[in-house]
Amino acid sequence: MSLAADAPAGRLRAAVDPPRRRTLRQLLRVWGHRLLIWTLAFAFVAFSLLPLAWGVSTALKTKEAVYAFPPVWIPSPATLENFAAVFANPALFSSFLNTLVIALATTAIALVVGVLGAYGFSRYRFPGRDTLLWSLLFTKLFPRVVVIVPFFVTLRWLDLMNTYPGLVLVYLMAIFPVAIWMLKGFFDNIPIEIEEAAIMDGCSLPQLLWLVVIPISRPALAAVAMYSFIIAWNEFLFALVFTNGLSRRPLSVALAFFIDENGIRWGELMAASIVMSLPALVVFSIAQKMLVRGLSEGAVKG
Repeated sequence: MSLAADAPAGRLRAAVDPPRRRTLRQLLRVWGHRLLIWTLAFAFVAFSLLPLAWGVSTALKTKEAVYAFPPVWIPSPATLENFAAVFANPALFSSFLNTLVIALATTAIALVVGVLGAYGFSRYRFPGRDTLLWSLLFTKLFPRVVVIVPFFVTLRWLDLMNTYPGLVLVYLMAIFPVAIWMLKGFFDNIPIEIEEAAIMDGCSLPQLLWLVVIPISRPALAAVAMYSFIIAWNEFLFALVFTNGLSRRPLSVALAFFIDENGIRWGELMAASIVMSLPALVVFSIAQKMLVRGLSEGAVKG
C-alpha cells in the first residue's frame, strides 16, 4: 500500500521538478547575460576614462614626477603649478577668447541657416529638392584633407585668411549637412495641422517659425547647437592651415606649441587640455537630455 501510495506522489514531484529546473536555468542564463553586459560596459567606461584620468594625474604632477619611472597614478605631492602657468600665459588666454568667439558665432549661424534650410526641405517641394538634399549629405563622405586646397584658394581670394569670418565659414561647411538633416528629420515629425491652425489664426511665415516651430523643436535645436559648438571648439586641422600668428589662433592649435625644440611640457599641456575641455563638458552636461532626444528624433528618416 505504501508503494502504491508513494507512486503518484513520486510522479507528481517528477512532473513539478522539471519546470523548476528549467526556470532556474533561465534565471541563471538571464543573470549571466546581465553580468556579461555590465562587465563589458564597465570595461568600456574604464577604458574610455583612462586617458582622462592619466591627463588629470599628469597635470597635478611636478616636472620631476612627470618623467619618473615607474610612473605613478596618484601624484605625491600634488601641485597646481601647471594650471597656474596656463592661466598666467597671455597667449593661451587670447587663444581661448578666439576659440570662444569662433564657436559661438559658428553655433548661432548654424542654427539660423539650419532651421531655414531644414524647414524648406521639410515643407516645400521644388525641382531638384531630393538631389540637393542628398548632395548635402554626400559632402560628408569627403575627407577634410581633400577640401583644404579649395578652401584655401577661396579664403585667399575673398581675403578671409587668418580672420574670424574665414574660420567660421569653413566650419559651417562641415556642420551644415548634419544640422540640416537632423532638423529636417525633426520637422518631418511635427504634425502639419499645428502649422495650418497657426496660419488660420493669422500667423505669417516668420511668426510661424518663431512662435510655433522653434518652441516645439527645442530638443533638436539643442542637439544642433551642441554638435556645432563642439565641432568648432575642437577643430584643429582647418584652424592650423587657415590661421597664422597669435591674433586669430584658436586654443586647439595653441596646445600644439607646448611641443618645441626643448621637448614636450607634459604637465602644462595636460593642464591646458583639461581647461580647454571644460566648456564643452559643461555645455554638454547641461543639455544632455535635450541632446539625446534631439539626436534620436532627428534621426528618423523623413
